[in-house]
Amino acid sequence: MAYDGTPLGKFVAPLRRFGTDIPLAAPDGKGFGGATHYTMNMEEIVDVLHPSMAANGTRLWAYTNGSVKKHLGAGIVAHRGEKVQVTFVNSLPARHLLPVDTTLPGAERGPNRTAVHLHGGKVPWTSDGGPHAWFSPDARGESFVDLGSTLNGAASRPGQAEYFYPNDQGARMMWFHDHALGITRLNAYAGLAAPYIITDSYEAALAANNNLPGPLDPRTLHLSFQDKVFVAPSLLDRDPTWAELRPDSRAGDLWYPHIYDAALQPGGWTLPDPSIVPEMFGDTILANGTVFPYLEVEQRAYRFRMLNACNARFLNPRLVFTMSGAPTEPNKNAAGPGFIQIGNEGGFLPAPTPVASARARQLLLGPGERADLVVDFSSVPAGSILILYNDAPAPFPNGDAMADYHPQNPRTRQSSPGFGPNTRTLLQIRVKARQGAADPPIRLPAAFDASQLDPYLVMQTAGVPTPNPRGVPVRRLTLNEAFDEYGRLIQLLGTDRAVSVGRKSAAFGVPYHAAPTEVVHAGGTEVWEIANLTADTHPMHFHLVNVQVLSRQRFSDKVYPRGHGIPFSGFAAIRYIGQPRAPDPNELGWKETVRMNPGEVTRVLMRFDLPAPGFTVPPSPRTGGNEFVWHCHILEHEEHDMMRPLIVNY
Repeated sequence: MAYDGTPLGKFVAPLRRFGTDIPLAAPDGKGFGGATHYTMNMEEIVDVLHPSMAANGTRLWAYTNGSVKKHLGAGIVAHRGEKVQVTFVNSLPARHLLPVDTTLPGAERGPNRTAVHLHGGKVPWTSDGGPHAWFSPDARGESFVDLGSTLNGAASRPGQAEYFYPNDQGARMMWFHDHALGITRLNAYAGLAAPYIITDSYEAALAANNNLPGPLDPRTLHLSFQDKVFVAPSLLDRDPTWAELRPDSRAGDLWYPHIYDAALQPGGWTLPDPSIVPEMFGDTILANGTVFPYLEVEQRAYRFRMLNACNARFLNPRLVFTMSGAPTEPNKNAAGPGFIQIGNEGGFLPAPTPVASARARQLLLGPGERADLVVDFSSVPAGSILILYNDAPAPFPNGDAMADYHPQNPRTRQSSPGFGPNTRTLLQIRVKARQGAADPPIRLPAAFDASQLDPYLVMQTAGVPTPNPRGVPVRRLTLNEAFDEYGRLIQLLGTDRAVSVGRKSAAFGVPYHAAPTEVVHAGGTEVWEIANLTADTHPMHFHLVNVQVLSRQRFSDKVYPRGHGIPFSGFAAIRYIGQPRAPDPNELGWKETVRMNPGEVTRVLMRFDLPAPGFTVPPSPRTGGNEFVWHCHILEHEEHDMMRPLIVNY
């Protein structure tokens, strides 16, 4: 909503491009071992995210480098094997932009703490940005290790931290974002996120020999999607305590839900305000930091690299033409060109895979997942207008109409054609006539050269479930849902060892701060079989490792109320329904964020190889060993309390 409460117009501002409108960070010298060095500030900025909000702009937290300060900037591009050292400087103000729920463990330690996590990076644990490795302008967390003496020969100043990234990984789109204990969801929503791109010689060869647009080619678009809510008078009328919690809040600032829905409570508890909520679903889509932008393309083939950077919303993006006479509104029955998916968050797939077309499976992205896509507009008539359309249920998979914003939904605040709120129209694409000569056709190989990719642990066949490799240890784990001491829904990870036993089922969930159970050996290989006992699909993210999805298998086909959990007495008594199911073709190869569906066991294979940064990595002062985590990437779930330590010992 605009400042006066009127809706925000759709597709009135162009898409910002990474590397031009959103700047890339500029190196400022050399670091340890000849590493490329950057200095990155974390500070509060003001950015204009929609022309109607230009008077005041929107206050955000951002990673900045240089004088141009934008939402979702500044990013980093590095070549495989190019070591990168970053000095992060915490200049965040003492007051958070959003209300902080101090009932969550760690949130009481201060509102301007940060820990920088390179999402998808194979990095030493000291540079992983774990929840307890936070630092603020004047304090440090229990797991914080100052690398200043090791990398620079002198201790870091207060409010600074050194991070070291070996970048020994194949070409891929990663991102870095905040991970501080108790406030991750707020810091990321406030804006602490930016792209991190790794290139390699194989990607360069595909560009030179197969005409694939390279990572910085003008035909390559890096697309980060978020959903947010903005402060407006009409919203404050429905939220009387916001002004008390944030008396300096102004129209156009970010709003975040802070009142727990008592209808979700079993009853009898007094709820705090501010309180964490089960999930945050915004009413307004941003692409690359702009509200409802448009993109102009020529009649050429392009490369779209998509990131779902939403807190909790799943996306199933696909191209459709607009309604006749209504260029802002999608005709979901008029399919546009499909995508060829060539990669995901783990780099190139084993083989190109058609997705999101009338004859191919849908493209589905949980929070944190990425997709590297080729789309060809060369045969789309000039003057055509398309919409990148999304109608994934929220929460996923069962959905609630109250989280689905579009003009035809009577249960949400009504919008008119051409205006928000709307969560179904991600991006408008305007096709122009080609200027100049046609590009050579992109000639994707039938399969990518496996010898040029990060080596697989097992070879897989599309459409065929992969059995657990013989002789590899199997670890059995659970995804759980219960109620906390305030009667709020809480998500938990657990093993297959029950912490309590009831008449029909057992409870397996344990909090993040319970003694570590996922303790592994460096270089060891394991299969993890993870049973989802909740009503939601969880995008499970693994720090340090990439995994291969082997199979999924149902054990329940019933839907249970949230908070009650699917009856389960352990793997020994599990009754599977049908045969194991193969991963989707675009899940083959490497993944580090894996969707795990209700009533299914998901099997993943991983090896716990530690990077070799060129210096001695000390053990964690909090847990011993190399302290990583694994967690749900629905940020409200991660924070409450769906995260567990992953300790790698030598």
